[in-house]
Amino acid sequence: MRDKSLFLQKRRISKHLIWKKVKLGDIVFIQKGQQLNRSTLKESGEYYVQNGGVDPSGYTDKWNTKENTITISEGGNSCGFVKLNKQKFWSGGHCYTLINIDDKIERNFLYYYLKNNEQKIMRLRVGSGIPNIQKKDIEGFLIIYPDLKIQKEISDVLKYKEKEMETLQQLSEKYEEQKKGLMQQLLIEKKRL
Repeated sequence: MRDKSLFLQKRRISKHLIWKKVKLGDIVFIQKGQQLNRSTLKESGEYYVQNGGVDPSGYTDKWNTKENTITISEGGNSCGFVKLNKQKFWSGGHCYTLINIDDKIERNFLYYYLKNNEQKIMRLRVGSGIPNIQKKDIEGFLIIYPDLKIQKEISDVLKYKEKEMETLQQLSEKYEEQKKGLMQQLLIEKKRL
């Protein structure tokens, strides 16, 4: 998340607000996913399998986790990666899902807070072979939050900024494709001359 200013300006805002500090495990239930046999994974399917990596491990025709669920990768080189899964998916054995979020916490605010602190979460890694993050360490991760109305305002601004960045990225990719096409046309014309 590039726009960290809302979280970094907490001290300035906090003159008028009360920020509460809790452990993540006190406001959500953290559940480990279910491992699928690699031989059952497909290259395409209706539901992606989220495991310990950034990208899906594969696809399946079944799901075990509903849409708009926050996950944190449990194992592998990307352990600590935070994702908001916007569609139904299969939560694999190297993935923590955050369910039953307390009514005091707005889901998108929690996602942006965790994403903003992703590097701190990644530093919870243990293990010399395949790194992983222990459930007790994720449960003990500290969350600082204001009242629900302010959480909603913050997450709305960040959601707007995220959408704006996605639009700019799509435009950039479109212009890059146009540039490639023009370069090819110029090379063809140069050969004709």
